Amino acid sequence: FFWYTRSERRKEESMTPNKEDYLKCIYEIGTEVEKISNKEIASRMQVSPPAVTEMIKRMISEGLLVKDKSRGYLLTDLGSQLVSDLYRKHRLIEVFLLEKLDYTTEEVHEEAEVLEHTVSEHFIDQLDHMLGTPKTCPHGGTIPKKGERLVEAYQDRLSEATQPGLYILQRVHDTYELLKFLDQIHLQIGNTIAFQRYDDYTGLYHLVIHGQEISINQVIAQQLYIEKHAV
Repeated sequence: FFWYTRSERRKEESMTPNKEDYLKCIYEIGTEVEKISNKEIASRMQVSPPAVTEMIKRMISEGLLVKDKSRGYLLTDLGSQLVSDLYRKHRLIEVFLLEKLDYTTEEVHEEAEVLEHTVSEHFIDQLDHMLGTPKTCPHGGTIPKKGERLVEAYQDRLSEATQPGLYILQRVHDTYELLKFLDQIHLQIGNTIAFQRYDDYTGLYHLVIHGQEISINQVIAQQLYIEKHAV
């Protein structure tokens, strides 16, 4: 399982866990805001602005990022492919932990964060084959096929919903705090959410879940991806 080809070894030696985390962070910021700033990266990575500046310079020199006037930073083709590879690793490991080792959906993310930096591509290919090439992770995220770009199947956020009605929860951000909250309100992937209204004054989204009235803020609503319920 841990046998490497020379190309895999060269590729993985050029990447470090820290650099991989920066790539994923920049990708995620890019899905949420119009412009990616050093300040936002520093905040999410919990590092100093000078540390971000140094890493950004290195990633630009290595062809992973380009600077853009309107967007801040953009992933290059190489950077985008590496991000896809990282998500493929992470999400396949999550499926393995949940299905084969009886982890809970709240536990798998942190464990996968550690393991994704230590296993080889060959190991992941074997894992993919053993699991039957799953299409989604436990949190509804798309698992890209080897060599393909990551394109999330579900991109519509609850925070963008304007019409009251029934929606299906299809994907969530896999952060521990969010998963813990969703567990408390008994909301899982595939459940129906009745969106009632958004209150401009309080900034709350009023929902009905399993017959219970629930109110959530915009931060949470932005991390829930939905699909209109087919009537």
